[in-house]
Amino acid sequence: MDFWDPALLNALGDARPVIIFDQAGIGRSTGEVPTSFKGWADDLIAFVTALGIAQIDLFGFSMGGAAVQMAALTAPKLVRKLIIAGSSTSVPDDAVKFVPAIVWPRETPPTGPLKALATAATPEEVEYSLAYSFFPDDLIGREAAKTYWNRIHERNVAGEPRMLELTDKDAGAKRQLATYGEWSKYNPHNAWDRLAELKMPVLVLNGDNDVLIPSSRSWEMAQMIPGAQLVIYPHAGHGFLYQYAELVARHVKMFLDGNEYSELGAKL
Repeated sequence: MDFWDPALLNALGDARPVIIFDQAGIGRSTGEVPTSFKGWADDLIAFVTALGIAQIDLFGFSMGGAAVQMAALTAPKLVRKLIIAGSSTSVPDDAVKFVPAIVWPRETPPTGPLKALATAATPEEVEYSLAYSFFPDDLIGREAAKTYWNRIHERNVAGEPRMLELTDKDAGAKRQLATYGEWSKYNPHNAWDRLAELKMPVLVLNGDNDVLIPSSRSWEMAQMIPGAQLVIYPHAGHGFLYQYAELVARHVKMFLDGNEYSELGAKL
């Protein structure tokens, strides 16, 4: 939960209740991280059901974006509107290789963005891995990364451990990587073959140069989901929703409060 930017959550929460949670096996939640996004979706649905909420607007970022696709496909009546941010759908059966729409201008270190995130252990390594994977590698990007890092440390609750004290790199992170590996192999029960089943309004968001999950995958989803809306943020990568926290919140609130895409989806 602590990696969600308070600037984004507070801007969203000024108009509606916002619920965030730690997935099973992550942070303050007990249990074990499921190794499929269908498993993540089942946990999410069970959580909402336990709260007694009949219908929700669902916002998933990165791996969470894959999980919310499966949640909406598994329990479509539960989800009124769906927001998929900085994510991708599963792969097709012919294993098409997708590449970024814009070439990343810097040399990629041998570890790569995903491994850097998965192996970072110290606060300094975590801060670096997020800046490296989520933000542009220039003065604008580095300033945005530092601003985000400072904001997420504003939240302090007496008696609660700090975010990095909750991370078990030998368990949760490895299982998260295994989950994404499952998503990257064709499975007819995953989302690729089923995106047309999503009849609720869908908003897809990303930066224009996401080096962690190529921005082209967001365009792909928007094309495959009937009536989906796509918003791309300039000079931004995977961390666009932190770089443009207030703007993203405004776009999300416009989407949630309007009915234009409900009407379009019904026609399609």
